[in-house]
Amino acid sequence: MEIHASMAAEALFHIGPFTVTNTMLTTWVVIAFLTVLAILATRRMSLVPESRLQNLMELIVEFLLDLSEKTAGPRVGRAVFPLIATLFIFILTANWFGILPIVGTITLCDPHHPGHCVPVFRAATSDLNITAAMALIAITTVQVVGVTVNGVRGYLKELTTPLLLAPIHLIGEISHVVSLSARLFGNIFGGEVLLVVMFALVPYFVPIVFMGLEMFFGFIQALIFSVLTIVYIALAAGGHGGGEEHAEAHS
Repeated sequence: MEIHASMAAEALFHIGPFTVTNTMLTTWVVIAFLTVLAILATRRMSLVPESRLQNLMELIVEFLLDLSEKTAGPRVGRAVFPLIATLFIFILTANWFGILPIVGTITLCDPHHPGHCVPVFRAATSDLNITAAMALIAITTVQVVGVTVNGVRGYLKELTTPLLLAPIHLIGEISHVVSLSARLFGNIFGGEVLLVVMFALVPYFVPIVFMGLEMFFGFIQALIFSVLTIVYIALAAGGHGGGEEHAEAHS
């Protein structure tokens, strides 16, 4: 059995000048799934949940809201909660979707190049472009929160004090983007390759064990990405002004 593992996302088709890759297609499927799930969970909401789906959604929301408020403080934590919840739920769903049997097994072959086939679906978070985009959104939010809470002058003062360390501070902010995106990409891509190899070598019981481990690691990676984003936001909001958020960010 041929083992297929490519670090770059493979192109499936083109819409004009726009190239659609297998990770982009998977991302759209995950977004559509989460949209339908949200509609089903909220169409008959009640003060006392009557459906298991609403109970599950409320449990997830309460967990993430509590995590945001305890890390960044009630004011900042509640303000950035929609971003944190979106990142966690999307990353977790994308990670788990990448473990499904249809991912990597359904292929699209090029009639002009016999033998050249690419998987139609691939884990969205195994594409560095997608993880880097989420990291850029997270770190951009960190800078916006820092300016909003502390003002432009206070934000720049913290960033350039002392002046000789200003380049190091700037490199540190850029490194946050690299660390967030590379950590998520590396872990998910590595797990994807491991599953492909295990299915090729031992196509029965052992891969099921590794699938369980990958589900656990997928949850951990979603949690790490979200928690680090909250910590960066808490430090940006509390690094200048003290107060409640400052104390909770450093606790």
